[in-house]
Amino acid sequence: MPSHEMLTIVKQADLSVGSEYAFQTYKPYDAAPVAARVRVISIDGRGKVTVKVSDPGAKVPKDRWGARSVKRNERLQVTTRDIICPWEEWADRAASIGSELAARAAAQRSNWSEHERRRADRVVVDANRMLPDEYDEQHFYEDTDAEERAVLADEYIRTRGLGSFATADKVRPLLVDLPVPVLRDILAADAYQRSGAPGTVAAVFTRAARLLETARITSRDVPLPHQLFGEADAAYVNAIRDDVAASGGQLLLPPVPSLPTWVDEEEQAMAPTLGWIRLVIGDTSGQRLHSPGCNTVRSRPAVSAEHAPWWQIMLESPHRLCGVCGGPGARDLLPIAGFVAAVDVWDSRGRDRIERWQQAAFQRLLSATAIARTQVPEPDITLAWRIVSALTENAPAEDGWAAYRLTAATDWNRLEKELEKLTPSQLEAARVLARDRMATLVATLPPSQRPLPLPQSVGVTKLRERYAHLRELLEETVPQLDRLLFTLPGAY
Repeated sequence: MPSHEMLTIVKQADLSVGSEYAFQTYKPYDAAPVAARVRVISIDGRGKVTVKVSDPGAKVPKDRWGARSVKRNERLQVTTRDIICPWEEWADRAASIGSELAARAAAQRSNWSEHERRRADRVVVDANRMLPDEYDEQHFYEDTDAEERAVLADEYIRTRGLGSFATADKVRPLLVDLPVPVLRDILAADAYQRSGAPGTVAAVFTRAARLLETARITSRDVPLPHQLFGEADAAYVNAIRDDVAASGGQLLLPPVPSLPTWVDEEEQAMAPTLGWIRLVIGDTSGQRLHSPGCNTVRSRPAVSAEHAPWWQIMLESPHRLCGVCGGPGARDLLPIAGFVAAVDVWDSRGRDRIERWQQAAFQRLLSATAIARTQVPEPDITLAWRIVSALTENAPAEDGWAAYRLTAATDWNRLEKELEKLTPSQLEAARVLARDRMATLVATLPPSQRPLPLPQSVGVTKLRERYAHLRELLEETVPQLDRLLFTLPGAY
């Protein structure tokens, strides 16, 4: 029986004159009440009785709420609710109440201790910690969150061995957005990708740890997308889209056109889900594409350099990519770090569920991409997108080589000798194909750039003039226009 009920069972009708009872003088929080031994002198009615103190009992503490000091032989008029029980039952009753209250207080102290332990554990970096079952936080306290992130900034400096010259102010911008326990466990992972024990946070968060460190050292070459993203990342994006669809919604990704078959097979597989990620391009007056920080170019910081969607770089010839840095690398490193952290946790847990923070990490990457596009500014559907989409559809196969040789032949490239091997019917088929493909391209251009349509019977000379005009017009817009027009199987 709960202690508060055990103290209120005596009623006025149960009292008798001359009998002795336990009279409550103090009710502590975590122990049995203190009681005086009193004898009932008279029953006064209306819930009151007059008693005489036979034994005042233990001394009650001063200045405590509800404490009441009594003296031996003192007469008092008290309410019947202050009479606990007959005196002969008091010893057993006091022991029961004290035991219950002590157990309750111990449980509360244990709960508080566990709460404090968990709170302290939120900022304890432990490489051997097993991946938690959940990171979503039920309670969020802004003041505590700020304090914990400040502690993690100091832990970042310590775990990465940055030395006394590193300051927390420079580290704090890295430790945003993700929940504190996730950031704590990222710090437990090795930034140089030396994997921890299987199942531990040190093994799960190696990619995120490396990206945070790369974001901190802005002069380091940014990672290349094909080295950074893999099958799990694409599967994660599809899983999020499926979750949204299951709830009746739709998650719209930045549009990516269908890519031609000559694009690398692995990149083709990644393009629909992650081809919209922005890659940052270092400044150069040459023809090759670099990342900011490449030692072959001088460049602006990555956040202020030019950038393009990954799918557009997929179309580039390998000869255009820098042989030192590998070409443009990923731009928005902090949102990508949160994204890969979410992916790796999802993958390590068996790909069975996605927490709120993981969904938010992906949405944050989408937001970073949208912000980057507003800086250009870039519409949802660009001219390059429309050209690639139009020319990928019904792209020619081997016949494209003949059409290309017919339109691209000059006095110095020796393509005329290849044309001499073709029969008249093959030359006519090549002429028709070249005209149709360029007509498809012209139809995608804005009216201000669209030349007059070529007649069906257009000659080879006019075809070559139109081809040269389009190549010059779109030189900075669409990579490898030749292959988009004519496919050119086997070209490198």
